[in-house]
Amino acid sequence: MTIVAVLYLILWSILLHYFQRSMNSREIYMQANSVASIMLTQTGLQFSSMLMCLLTIMLGAGSIASELENGMIHAIISRPLRRFEYILGKFAGLLILLFIYATLLFSAILLIGYFFSLNTIEMLTAVQVFKGWFFYLLVPVVVLCVTIFGSVSLKPVPNGLLMIFIYILGNIGGMVEMIGKYIGNDAVISAGVFISLISPFQTIFATAQRMLIPSSSVAGELMQSAGGLSGSGEPASLWMFVYIGIYAVGFILLSIRKFDKMDIN
Repeated sequence: MTIVAVLYLILWSILLHYFQRSMNSREIYMQANSVASIMLTQTGLQFSSMLMCLLTIMLGAGSIASELENGMIHAIISRPLRRFEYILGKFAGLLILLFIYATLLFSAILLIGYFFSLNTIEMLTAVQVFKGWFFYLLVPVVVLCVTIFGSVSLKPVPNGLLMIFIYILGNIGGMVEMIGKYIGNDAVISAGVFISLISPFQTIFATAQRMLIPSSSVAGELMQSAGGLSGSGEPASLWMFVYIGIYAVGFILLSIRKFDKMDIN
């Protein structure tokens, strides 16, 4: 995944290089330049977030299930270690790794954009960067909470496939809600919201995107309403983030409860 991420950053740098050359060599309207810059920024953020979530699923899917399968769990649990400490230790270790990886990837995206004078990046304030980083990091954290529960309940491969499906489902929910908003159909909007409750990952990412992409201009408002590559619907409310917090903590607690009752002999 690190190799894939590096290749992606190289590809994005090449894309920005040719975009900058195109802007310098032609007389292009400022509005078109703004729209193109916002689209490039959305692309960089969206695909890097997808890479982070795939990495999270790859690391978390077998974190517990593989040790249950190969019997390693017996050597670990035989030590003076309570079962809930084992789950929390796994979660904390992966969380630290994801924190470092996501921060480096997020910083690389912004630094490359700034180096190539992408105006959406140059306009960012320190507060916007910090808020965007927080929500950008929150996406793989919530994915990890669900994946840990799956690792207690399923074998690594089925868990990984199920988590990828749930992650994609969140993107579908964003598109459904956005389409419902455009056609003015409350039933379609409600369906999109319901899907987002099952898979709230796209909702979190859309919030990070809103923090990082300006919407004060006509181009910004146009691209914000389009919701990026996978749609986003309306901005999430405070209560939605309260739900997401309960959602994430709930899956960790369910993991602890299920593992505590599991017969591993």
